[in-house]
Amino acid sequence: MRNFLIFPLFLSTSLSALVSIAPVDIGSKPGLSGNVSGSLSSKSGNTQKDEYSLGIRLQYDQGNDYLTWGTFTYDYGKSNGTKNEDKIYAHVRYIHALNQNGDWTWELFLQSEQDKFKDINERSLGGAGVRWRFMNSEEWGRGYIGMGGLAEKIEYTHTEFNPNEQNSRLNSYIAYTKGFLIGSKVSYIGYFQPKFNETSDYVSSQSAELILPIVGQLNLSLSAKYLYDSRPAVGVDKRDTAYMTSLFWQF
Repeated sequence: MRNFLIFPLFLSTSLSALVSIAPVDIGSKPGLSGNVSGSLSSKSGNTQKDEYSLGIRLQYDQGNDYLTWGTFTYDYGKSNGTKNEDKIYAHVRYIHALNQNGDWTWELFLQSEQDKFKDINERSLGGAGVRWRFMNSEEWGRGYIGMGGLAEKIEYTHTEFNPNEQNSRLNSYIAYTKGFLIGSKVSYIGYFQPKFNETSDYVSSQSAELILPIVGQLNLSLSAKYLYDSRPAVGVDKRDTAYMTSLFWQF
């Protein structure tokens, strides 16, 4: 019965490539693993609409000292012959244990993205930090706090309105994940990233995700994200909200 209820919900919801927000621990899934998600939606007649998305995530967990993971997503949309979405996102992260039980780790990360509808031709960044797992309980779930810094470079499409930027930011976050039933999981992560030299210029985001198994290795992800940029490009809204549904195959 569960499967018959999930599929109508999936078919009636707009699709987007998956970027799982659940934090991962060293040794939780040793070896190579990952997932692949994708969607294709097309309408014709009174409404002409096409949407495509692709998401890939790979992870290698050494089991004791470190793990590394990377993700890539692409989203494209067109409505009545006019493009309304075109964005690429890639992120790679390395996590290394600082103590034996893995409560403390240090992280290195690189990220690159393009978003034509935010006037971003390319945003690239790299950073480092430490992560503390302050809660680790079967009953209550796992909680994390991260703190570090990042260097950011933004190249805008229309530089006559938006000069290119090079920034240094604090990178802070809090994350939570809790498994329930068999294979189901709820997760949250919130970021706060102000400039070091001008704290009134900041980016914050809140993301929540629910993962439900369907059959075998096939899963359903329902997620919501709220992004606030205190000083976005000219002509771009400070607030950005997204609701996403993805089917993904986990291996």
